[in-house]
Amino acid sequence: MMFTTFSAFWTTLSFLLKTPVYHLGAQAAGMFGLLGVVGALATSVAGRVADKKGPSFTLAIGISLSAAGFICFWIFGYQMWGLICGIILLDLGVQTAQISNQAKINTLDAASRSRNNAVYMASYFIGGAFGSFLGSYVWRLFGWTGVCALGVVFQILAAMIHLAGFKRNLIPHT
Repeated sequence: MMFTTFSAFWTTLSFLLKTPVYHLGAQAAGMFGLLGVVGALATSVAGRVADKKGPSFTLAIGISLSAAGFICFWIFGYQMWGLICGIILLDLGVQTAQISNQAKINTLDAASRSRNNAVYMASYFIGGAFGSFLGSYVWRLFGWTGVCALGVVFQILAAMIHLAGFKRNLIPHT
């Protein structure tokens, strides 16, 4: 869910930047990618917090940050500062979720860790490809508002799935 929305955003950013609001070309989208440095720098902090409080805790933070990013895009996305803030929030959220998910994978059976990681990464990138497709499709039908709604809906789904798994882990097995 996280990488699906991440890819949907980055696929449609160049469409948004070409609109009369911004009058920028697709090459400007690459410049926004430099904001990803913030997320990359935050990964060590996310890793330390995941080690201390658990990956479920940091995954909830990642989902919340990504949702906040899409809400920021939806409300302030037609203003440069809103777009920048949204990108930073989205990137922080996705990076935090990635670290959290990999931390969870590393707690699974050590003998199958490589296979588990391979399945996770394959699923992650399938989700990304789906997000690129879905983002373009939704853009064509509903424009930027549709892309933002897609992001929020997928973050809500991610939160619901996360909470369902969290609650399942709290119930003692008999």
